[in-house]
Amino acid sequence: MNVLFLNNSSLLCQGLASGFSPFDDIRYIPVHQSGWEDCLTNLLKTWRPKFALAEGVSISTVAQKLFPLLRRHSLPLIYWAIDDPPDWRLMSRPLARGASLVLTPAKECLALYQREKIQAHYFHFACNPSFHRPTESSIKYSCDLLLVANYYTSYPQRRIGLETILTPLRSGPFDLKVFGNEDWLSNKDNYTLEPGSYQGYLPYDQLPCAYSSAKIVLGLNSVTDSPTMMSMRTFEALGCRAFFLTHWTPAIENYFKNHVHLVWSRHPDETLELVRFYLSREDLRAKIARQGQEEVYRNHTYQQRIQSVHKFLQKL
Repeated sequence: MNVLFLNNSSLLCQGLASGFSPFDDIRYIPVHQSGWEDCLTNLLKTWRPKFALAEGVSISTVAQKLFPLLRRHSLPLIYWAIDDPPDWRLMSRPLARGASLVLTPAKECLALYQREKIQAHYFHFACNPSFHRPTESSIKYSCDLLLVANYYTSYPQRRIGLETILTPLRSGPFDLKVFGNEDWLSNKDNYTLEPGSYQGYLPYDQLPCAYSSAKIVLGLNSVTDSPTMMSMRTFEALGCRAFFLTHWTPAIENYFKNHVHLVWSRHPDETLELVRFYLSREDLRAKIARQGQEEVYRNHTYQQRIQSVHKFLQKL
């Protein structure tokens, strides 16, 4: 099967692509880069993909040019609406109208697509066991607490995670390392980290090593009221056999067991208690991390995700 990805993001290259067969021919044309129209037109003259796939914002700025081009070549588009549910109305709905099939990690959005007569199926993030796996630890990333996340304010609910997970730990007696965009250093919220905590942007290929080097990996979710939607980092961290501490959401509880696969906190004071306790219990951290990895390898790989929608892909 020939598959065309309209982006070369880590989520696709190191994630979703692993769900397809080694015999499938996967190619990438990032439509956010200059010259993409000519590249795509020339490619489609000599190579016939079964469908094109785009995720999230990758096509939002080029949709007016992209959709007619795809129609001209009779090429179906699969749209992975990774920013559902908060961006459903302003981004997912208009982009989905140009797609033959929509995949969403938010089950509650299925009814919304159905109402718009748009074919949609539930399709969550996952892990790639050949990439999201433990590695040798590195002094560069060694620490008590590690957070790999960007700082942004576009999703108000993300503040709940910040105040529950990160704020109580910022000034504590812990070795905290935060990787992400430079908005951690300057933002309109005046949210600041202790000097030395911010470590810059983490290259994605270093993610498994970073997760394998920290005693506790922290998680943030931008959606706190969805029964399914959660950060992709949850699956990735567990795949790397990290001990994962995040804030409670319905989705986290629906997918995982507390103190079995990971640990969640509902309050800043609880976060402090959990960190102090588990930093002193390496044996329990290792046990929970192992069980978390077993859970995502058993039920949440991209190969399983693709298999769940394979019959719909074939119909395209």
